[in-house]
Amino acid sequence: MSLQHYPKQFLVATAAPSVLLLASTAVVAIYLSSERARTAAELRENTGSRRAAVGLDETLADLLTLRTRGVEELSTLHERASAHLEEINLYVNKDEERALARQVDESFTRYLELWNSGRTREATELLGSETIPFCRDLRRFNTNEEKRSEQEHNRAITWLTWGFAAVGTLGSGAGLVLGYGLARSLRRAVDSLLVQVQGASDLLGQELATVRVEQLRGSDLDGVENLVARVGEVVRTLQQREREIRRAERLAAVGQLAAGVAHEVRNPLTSVQLLVQTARRDPTAGGLDSNDLALIDAELGRIEQSLKAFLDYARPAKPERIACDPATIVRDALNLIRARADQQQIDIRFAPPAAPAVLLADPQQLRQVILNLLLNALDAMPSGGTLEVLVRSVGGRVELSVIDSGTGIAVDILPRLFEPFATGKETGLGLGLVVSKRIVEDHGGTITGVNRPKGGAQFVVGLPAG
Repeated sequence: MSLQHYPKQFLVATAAPSVLLLASTAVVAIYLSSERARTAAELRENTGSRRAAVGLDETLADLLTLRTRGVEELSTLHERASAHLEEINLYVNKDEERALARQVDESFTRYLELWNSGRTREATELLGSETIPFCRDLRRFNTNEEKRSEQEHNRAITWLTWGFAAVGTLGSGAGLVLGYGLARSLRRAVDSLLVQVQGASDLLGQELATVRVEQLRGSDLDGVENLVARVGEVVRTLQQREREIRRAERLAAVGQLAAGVAHEVRNPLTSVQLLVQTARRDPTAGGLDSNDLALIDAELGRIEQSLKAFLDYARPAKPERIACDPATIVRDALNLIRARADQQQIDIRFAPPAAPAVLLADPQQLRQVILNLLLNALDAMPSGGTLEVLVRSVGGRVELSVIDSGTGIAVDILPRLFEPFATGKETGLGLGLVVSKRIVEDHGGTITGVNRPKGGAQFVVGLPAG
């Protein structure tokens, strides 16, 4: 018996719950999707506000630094600060944020009035005592708002996931019940129907059995062939959409990476350019002094570090493994950061193992991993603390632990700690841990990061012993 002769009562009984389930799924999907869109829009707005405030803060700090060095030509930085203020005013949408932005705007306007009237000394004092503190208050407010909106967005995504899981479970249960009833009824109506679908095997790249139809004639056989053709069409459509989605994800990742590199490179280049322009306009002033050269060297170092992180992420080098001592690698990395640690009043503790361990690894790459972890620990302890490094052999493996007493890993960053661009810092590309994980895994090891119960963070690198 064909489907057009199937009892209408059964079709009605199956159609009614299907329509009800479809309606409830649509309502839940629309509501959860709107919540996700709302939180995503709020997160984008808060992220834009914070970035604009960070850009303004860095520009004002550069203004103050260059002015204390006697630089008079600052029009470029004035224009950039005004552009940042315009961007901030585009994003403000809360009363407290609007009040903080108004304070910064009014203070910077007074600064410009003093500067343009020739009262540069008073303008510089106003910039350091009022404008920059106001800007940092706005920056802190936007940072807190961004964290709050990101938490709300994560909650919305969680609810969206659980909502669709509940609807899917309900739909699966209803489908099982209705499908079981339909199968039992069709079994009585059909003499023998055996179809093994092969229509989309070439598209899926899998070897399936051929289509075999038994005891079917006429219109029934045409219906099966139409079904196979439709399956092939659906598979082609899904594969095309999957290719488009992957391409869009790659383009989005490239765009985000390019934006990060541009942000990290632009500000140091501006400072260097202003110093060089000032020296060229007034050659009789003696050129660049040692402080100017130190500033140029520091800014070029920032650019080199950003580009190195980008190249390490985009073009990983193949490890050249040799027998090496992990304790020696740790000492080399500690020597590189010791001056900064002393400046930040950080107590470094490292006790090499009693029995020397041996690794079959690339010493340069392994030192890069340890150095990344040490620098992250120093960033987490700007006002001093304790940095402890441990090397020990555990069951045929060598574990290198970096433990700090800093602020720990942010709760929102912890789940995606080793994902590209995941960073809680105001500057940086968020690629250091990604590159470190890739190096460790290329050596057959593992890397983990956790918050300690007593405060601070602990990263553990486990590698097979040589």
